[in-house]
Amino acid sequence: MTSPTAELSNANQQLVEELKRFVTFEQLRRSEFFRVQKPAILQLLNAPRIYPCPNASPRLRAFLRVVEWNIERGSRFEGIVNVLNEHPILRFADLLLLNELDDGMTRSANLDVAADLSRALQANAVFGVEYLELTKGVGAEANLPGENTNALHGNAIMTRYALSDPEIVRLPRCENNFESKERRIGGRIGIFLDVEINERKIAIGNTHLDVVGTPRCRGNQMSAMLKHLEDRVAANTPVIVGGDLNTHTFARGTTLRTIRNTATILGSDQERLRSRLNSPEFREPAIQEFARFGYETDGFNDRKATSRTIVSNLDDTATLPGPIRWWVRHRVPPEGILLEFRLDWLAARGLRALGAGEVVDPETGVASISAQTFPGLTHKGETLSDHDPIAFDVSIE
Repeated sequence: MTSPTAELSNANQQLVEELKRFVTFEQLRRSEFFRVQKPAILQLLNAPRIYPCPNASPRLRAFLRVVEWNIERGSRFEGIVNVLNEHPILRFADLLLLNELDDGMTRSANLDVAADLSRALQANAVFGVEYLELTKGVGAEANLPGENTNALHGNAIMTRYALSDPEIVRLPRCENNFESKERRIGGRIGIFLDVEINERKIAIGNTHLDVVGTPRCRGNQMSAMLKHLEDRVAANTPVIVGGDLNTHTFARGTTLRTIRNTATILGSDQERLRSRLNSPEFREPAIQEFARFGYETDGFNDRKATSRTIVSNLDDTATLPGPIRWWVRHRVPPEGILLEFRLDWLAARGLRALGAGEVVDPETGVASISAQTFPGLTHKGETLSDHDPIAFDVSIE
C-alpha cells in the first residue's frame, strides 16, 4: 500500500516533469496542460500545511520570546535543531518565524524540514509553500546525487502556544522564477495565523520577499502583506510580523541594473557603502511600510547585519560589456570585498518590547533580553545558515 507521502512525491515528480517541457511561463499559461492542471497546482501551492504538536508547552511563561531566522533550506538540520533546543537564548523562543524550508529536496536530504522541526522542537507548525521546484537548485546543488521527492520550498511559523486560522496569501510578483536559472513555479507568500496567550489573541505574519527585482517591488509585496493583516484582524489586536525582507537596497535583474550596482559597490567610499547596507530603511520601501501601517521596528531590531558575503566576482558580471568586466576584475582586491546586509526584520503593533533584565521568568530564572542578532552560529564546525537569527522579547501581561 502506497503511503500518502509517497503518493504526493510521485504526483509532484510527474508534475515537475510535465512543467519542464515548457520554456516560458506564457507558453505554459496558454497550454491545455495548464488549463487542466491549474486547480491541482493552486491547491498544492495555496493550502497551508498544519503540523500539530499535542505535547507543545511554552518554555517561558512570563514573557514571549520571538525569533526570525532564514535557515537556508534547512540543509544543516541537525545543527539547527541543536541551536533551537540548546542555545542559552534561542532555545526559549516560543514563536519562530522561519524562512527557506525545503520539503523533499535533494540539497536538504529530502527532509520535510517543517514537519521534522515541529517534532524536534515540540512546537505546533504551519508551513506555506512558495515554490514547486523544477531543479535541484543552483551552483553545486544542481550536481548533487539523487533526485528531489516532494520538490517544495517555503516558509513556516512555529509556536508552542495554541494556533488558529492559518492562511496563505500570495504576494505581487517581482521576478519570473519559471524562466530563471533556478526554475520554479509559484511565488512569494505571506503566511498568517493567530496564537492565544493568556486569553489574548495575537496575530502573526511571516514572509520572504524577492531578492531580484526592485526595492519598490519589495515595498509592494510588503504593502500587500500588511493590507491583508488589516483585513484579517480587529483594530485592537496585537500583531507581530517578520521575515527575510531582502533589503539589500539594490535593484537587480537586468544588465543596466548590474552596471549601476557594480559602479556603486566598487566606486563608493567603503564606510558610506557600509552605512547604506546596514541602514536600508532609507532606500527600501518594504521597511517604510511598517510605519505606514502603525508598526514599530525600533526596540524590535538591533540594526546589526544579518547576512554577509565576500564578493570576489560581482553578481551577474557575465552580462556586462568587456571593458566593464575588465574594470571589475582590476578593482576587486584579491581578498574580495566584504558586504554586510541587514536583510531580516521584526516589527510589532500593540505590544511592548522588553529590555535586558526587565522581566525574569520565575519558573526558569530566564531574564528578558533586548532585541539581538546572533552571528556566527555553527555546529560541528559548519555554519548553519547564510543568515543570522534575530530575536526580541515582548510583554504578554
